[in-house]
Amino acid sequence: MKYEEIKSPKELLSFMDMIEYGFVDEDGKKYGSWNEEEFEKNVLTKWRLSSPTELINKGYGHCFDQVELERDWFTKNKYNTKTYYIMFLFDKPNNYSTHTFLIYEDNNKWYIFEHSDYFDRGIHEFNTLNDALIYKMNKHIVYNKKYNKIDKEILKKLHIFEYNKPNSNLTFNEFVDNILDNGTDVTPKI
Repeated sequence: MKYEEIKSPKELLSFMDMIEYGFVDEDGKKYGSWNEEEFEKNVLTKWRLSSPTELINKGYGHCFDQVELERDWFTKNKYNTKTYYIMFLFDKPNNYSTHTFLIYEDNNKWYIFEHSDYFDRGIHEFNTLNDALIYKMNKHIVYNKKYNKIDKEILKKLHIFEYNKPNSNLTFNEFVDNILDNGTDVTPKI
């Protein structure tokens, strides 16, 4: 199936299975899993945000890239969508993961569309937008507990920012700075 032929969110999810998690640098070198040291080191200096067309052509992208492909399809198909960035916000570099995701509305329900997070991949239905955000917060906490200390003080650092479509080709730091400078903190209370 070609991208232009996709008719439903389920078809989009299936189509996106051709995209591997990771990124391809300017020299064509492929970097895979987030938990690999080489990926973590190079994503900060060699990754650039792909346009939807670039992502499809490369076949590699992490959550930042994949959300932009999702945004493109849902926007073209007239869905009400929102995109989010979740992070533990500290004043210094840290090992806590970040994640982006898309939520869309359909028939008075809210749906998380998740492809890049293999362990949560799918389309998840919620009655309210707030319920969907709390679900993603809880998933993010569980994931980070595998690698980092999480206590009441650390939980106060957890934030979700709603953000608009960024420019393509941003570096990792430019992407995050754009969200922190222009996004809206919509962190629900848990």
